[in-house]
Amino acid sequence: MTSPFSSYNYHGKGNFAGMIDVAILGATEVDLHFNANVVTHSDGYLLHGIGGWQNCLFGKTVILPVPLFRDRIPVIRDEVTTLCGPGELIDVIVTERGIAVNPLRVDLLEKAKGSGLPLKTIRQLKEEAEAICGLPQKPRFTDKIVAAIKWVDGTVIDVVRQVEPL
Repeated sequence: MTSPFSSYNYHGKGNFAGMIDVAILGATEVDLHFNANVVTHSDGYLLHGIGGWQNCLFGKTVILPVPLFRDRIPVIRDEVTTLCGPGELIDVIVTERGIAVNPLRVDLLEKAKGSGLPLKTIRQLKEEAEAICGLPQKPRFTDKIVAAIKWVDGTVIDVVRQVEPL
């Protein structure tokens, strides 16, 4: 028995998040550099906290199963609205229309060759989503900061700004 307060606590002695073989996590957005967002939607509005999501990125293989689009909004973007997880820690994006393996994971790319899996680049997935949905408008923000996104060590890696009223 373990508790998330010890098993996924970056500073805890019982932290085993980095020993996980596979972590399967959700995301609201992923960008062309495999960076991911779990805290806001593409419209910039806050959803919820990160929880232990970032800690799981230290697993040996991190997979994000996401739909190619939600409510006619592509999930794969040029740049995420809010940075929650750096792309070098995210290995595979799985969608209903194809699978993108992070080019940094040459070992996974080699193992997937000849497997019959629908492998595509993340750019191909993004272009396919935009061909179906069109290119969405980016949200507009005020200068007011409403939340800070901290990395597991406490470093602020992004901020969430107030969405500009329509």
